[in-house]
Amino acid sequence: MPEINLYTLGTVKITKKLKTNINISSEELFEKYPEISSILSSESKDMIRLAVDDNIEPQLRKKKDEILEYFEAVESQLLQLGFGSEETVEKEEAEELKGVEMDASEIPQQKDQDTFDKESKRKEGKLILGDQQMDSKLVPIKIKEKIALYHERDGSLSTTKETTRKGKIEILNISNKDRLWDIDLKFENISQTDIQDEAFAVEELEPEASKEFEYTFEADVASKLTVEEFISTVGDPDIESYSLAVGAENEIFVRITIKNTEYEEVSSIGVFKFIPDEFTNPQILGQSTGNVEIKEKEGKNYAHWEIEKLDSNEEATLDLRLSVYVESKETKIRSGEIAFKYLTPNSVSGIEIGSFDAYTNNSFNIVTSEVDDEPNTYECKFIFENTSEFMIRLVNADVYNEEDTSIKYVDIDPNEIPEIPGGGKWESEPWTFTAEEGEYPTFKTKVELFAIADHQIATKVKVNIVDLELAVAALDGEINYGIEKLPSFKITPFTLSGKVTNTGGASLNEVTLVEHIQAEFLPPKPSQVEVYLNGNIIEVPIDAIKIEPDDQDPTVDHTVTVTLENLKDSDAGPLQPDENIEFKYPITAYNPTKETLYKADAILTANTYPPGKPIEIRADPIEIMVEHIRRNIAKGKDIQALDTEGEFEITLSIKNMGESELTNYRLKEKVALGLILSDVSNEAKISEKDGNKILAWKFETIAPDEVIKVTYKISPSSEAKASETQKDD
Repeated sequence: MPEINLYTLGTVKITKKLKTNINISSEELFEKYPEISSILSSESKDMIRLAVDDNIEPQLRKKKDEILEYFEAVESQLLQLGFGSEETVEKEEAEELKGVEMDASEIPQQKDQDTFDKESKRKEGKLILGDQQMDSKLVPIKIKEKIALYHERDGSLSTTKETTRKGKIEILNISNKDRLWDIDLKFENISQTDIQDEAFAVEELEPEASKEFEYTFEADVASKLTVEEFISTVGDPDIESYSLAVGAENEIFVRITIKNTEYEEVSSIGVFKFIPDEFTNPQILGQSTGNVEIKEKEGKNYAHWEIEKLDSNEEATLDLRLSVYVESKETKIRSGEIAFKYLTPNSVSGIEIGSFDAYTNNSFNIVTSEVDDEPNTYECKFIFENTSEFMIRLVNADVYNEEDTSIKYVDIDPNEIPEIPGGGKWESEPWTFTAEEGEYPTFKTKVELFAIADHQIATKVKVNIVDLELAVAALDGEINYGIEKLPSFKITPFTLSGKVTNTGGASLNEVTLVEHIQAEFLPPKPSQVEVYLNGNIIEVPIDAIKIEPDDQDPTVDHTVTVTLENLKDSDAGPLQPDENIEFKYPITAYNPTKETLYKADAILTANTYPPGKPIEIRADPIEIMVEHIRRNIAKGKDIQALDTEGEFEITLSIKNMGESELTNYRLKEKVALGLILSDVSNEAKISEKDGNKILAWKFETIAPDEVIKVTYKISPSSEAKASETQKDD
């Protein structure tokens, strides 16, 4: 006898013995076709068990016909599944329905109802729920993706810790009695995953069993939930600060703000704020939503904030207060990491479920009842029953005339029958059929159905945010101009020197000098601005120096701004404790009037990373006066003969007759080289030039009305007469 082809199940060969090559167990075979299996005697079932489960070929004897009838019925059942060759459009419509899911929480409450043909509106049958209706189940298909992200304080991805991305697909049979078989699952948008094949097939799932496999993906990831932490080391909700005070109990205010930037809600949110050991007395000041507790695990304290869900663009806040005592400027304390996790109802990789279909327990048959007053005439009815717990879509039910398949008694297409819940059934409208004398009605059927899926796609995102260093931030600064007075109505350059020294324990990421230069004074050109680190000149970007307005107009005020930012990313690095930065540039007094007073207006600021409340040093109230200096000097020379013949004493006098002090005044006197010079006063410097002796005096200051006198003596010699002293050069 030829083999019986059971298609996806395998093959059966029946002679005097039973030989099988079936890929499921005998019990699974009986459960798969319960209606057909009910015709088997216990002895026949035992023979099938031996052949299928133990690979033994039992002698059939009297049970041959019964077993042959059984496997032919199974073959017939398999042949009845699907669509007729002429139903290509209906098949395409059914394929589309395989991609339509149903949410388990939204299973419709149904009732008995008539069903109609989509086009003709003719009644085709009736959905009957009856007393057997049960709580229907869907087939959960779960796509779960997990992402672990590591963020810097500014929200950027960490460059030192790698993002991990993993995914898992799981099909579950949540029934405790019904199997699923011939399961076909197709995916879409798998390009960013390592999944090689869009199609995924499972032969069967036992009750309460599942099938899963894992994958990885390389999609760009950005958290849809943003978390920002505001820290005030001065305990003020309005002042952001990261620097600590020495020798004091610092009250730290912390505000954590979480916002959903996703286009739909995120759920199961957990935020964890870890509290380092140095902090004491952690307090929850309040939260806008959710529940917060201070917890301890493995000796570590943390605040655990749970939020059920956040809608799109919704945000929530949590306020905490902590205390920390700082003993010295070298003290450095970490603020404590933040971690958070949440679920989002989509996949980050983009993978989606394109379609799903699977068979489960069902029964369909044709009831034929001979009419009482019309022999050989039968009233016929097609009945499909959902004998499983799963919700089923019946997308095709065709009953043909066996001799002429162009005649259809039942023609059910996709979307004509509502979903059939567990225990429900659909009965067609009856039709009459006249059989030949002594024959029974026979028909050809085609049925297609599948269990309905519940697509459960979710991504679990976990994000760790790097904490920051809280340290003592202190600054010492000085500004000087190297000059105390300026002359009026002259162009006089002088130099600003602004020096910043990091005297705290925190490194500084930003240092800025801002000086306002008043009219009558010219600012430097950008190329004239010099910056020194620890005494060594360094290059700074040209855009770090701004002169506003950028001109040399002495009639307007100017502002000089030198900003050194992101020092941590520069070659020199941040300004470490005990290091200094110095700014130097020229300022030019441009013909100032005698009423002008140059007032220093400069600010030195510095900030940590991340930036908090800036540290600021203002210039001391330095004032540079403009002096209206006009020189008025009386210079005299007095010669007196001494008692010794030919010897004279010369007195030189200088009187400051002006209103301003004379500075660095120089006086010179020329004496013939041949005269004898003696008793020169006031430490004159004596040199020779052009046959003369040159006497030179220097006076640092001569006050108004002050008179300075110097003297020296001369005696004649053979080369010169004393009278030559009368000559005044």
